Amino acid sequence: MAGTEIFGIEEIKALTDVIERKMIHRYGSHSVRNGIYRVEEFEEKAKKITGSKHALALTNGTAALITALKGLGVGPGDEVITSPFTFIATIEAIVACGAVPVLGEIDETLGLDPVSAEKLITKKTKALVPVHMFGAAADLDPFMEISIIYGIPVVEDACEVVGGTYKGRYLGSIGKCGTWSFDPNKTLTVGEGGLILTDDEDLYFKMDCYHDHGHIHSKAHDRGEEGKFGLGVNYRLSELQGALGIVALDKMDATLEKIRKTKKRIINSVKDTGIKVRPMHDPEGDTASHLIFMLPSPEAAVNFSRAAGEAGTGFSIISQNTWHYAKHWKALEEMGEKDIFGTKAPSYAAETMAATEAMLSRAVMTGLNINMSDGEIERIIRSVKCGAKASL
Repeated sequence: MAGTEIFGIEEIKALTDVIERKMIHRYGSHSVRNGIYRVEEFEEKAKKITGSKHALALTNGTAALITALKGLGVGPGDEVITSPFTFIATIEAIVACGAVPVLGEIDETLGLDPVSAEKLITKKTKALVPVHMFGAAADLDPFMEISIIYGIPVVEDACEVVGGTYKGRYLGSIGKCGTWSFDPNKTLTVGEGGLILTDDEDLYFKMDCYHDHGHIHSKAHDRGEEGKFGLGVNYRLSELQGALGIVALDKMDATLEKIRKTKKRIINSVKDTGIKVRPMHDPEGDTASHLIFMLPSPEAAVNFSRAAGEAGTGFSIISQNTWHYAKHWKALEEMGEKDIFGTKAPSYAAETMAATEAMLSRAVMTGLNINMSDGEIERIIRSVKCGAKASL
């Protein structure tokens, strides 16, 4: 599913243009760049696609998460509620702000359960971070209601689902802000890159300044002459990545249409087996990056995985996924029940994720590529049928 599958002459031309003009920095040099700002064009295209008022491009999805939380004022001793089923960057971003990660449980769609999250709210809760995982949306309507009731902003971690939607709206554009990732393993990639979407003018200003050493950006002044809002970091995206981002967004619709067609073909071909596809809050918005089935028990998942593998397609059991499941993160577990800037962290022991374990231990998954031959697709179909026969 890596976005490099769709790289072609368009990306070569985009990079060549930047290199030939010798204009790599996204800011400054206004008098000699002839009005060409590729990162800005990337941001403008993202705004047009999503309907967001503001878009900020950054070096990667992790930087986007940190900058979003920093912009919201998340700091030492605050609590941020999120999912135990995510990439570790979600947790790292919270910790990077000096805040405490508080983990809810997931529902059967594998997204953060809003009922579980609401029960964890305290006076120290500064943000809710539902994570849209493996192509599908978390249930955002309840989260937005919780946000209004408690006055706690929702930060969508949409790094896994660029181009995905929830009830007709783009993921990442619904909460107070949301993040996208364009890293090498994503369906769309610029090599390394991230993006924050928001409609909030004040939040955007703070994030824009923070991601570039506190600079207040203005084309009325050249680089180094602008004012400073405060201290920040360097998460700027280069014009090279910006140029690639423009092409990636141009290809987004066709790419998602292709991979969605593949997934639908597989699901339609195996529906008579009785196998249960992971339910979704909005199936139409699925980016189709992953094919996931929910088995009736952990034992059935083991049987499915073994039989499908023997038939030629590896299906992992998600509870064993060390990259995306907090149960496996020793560094996080060691933080548990310790004082973090005046706030005692909760336990992160495996037993605190019992409901999540119950879901993930019976979920089997394989990734889908953008470009797949008929033979590859038919192999997956045969494998699913073998897995279903062995497990149901």
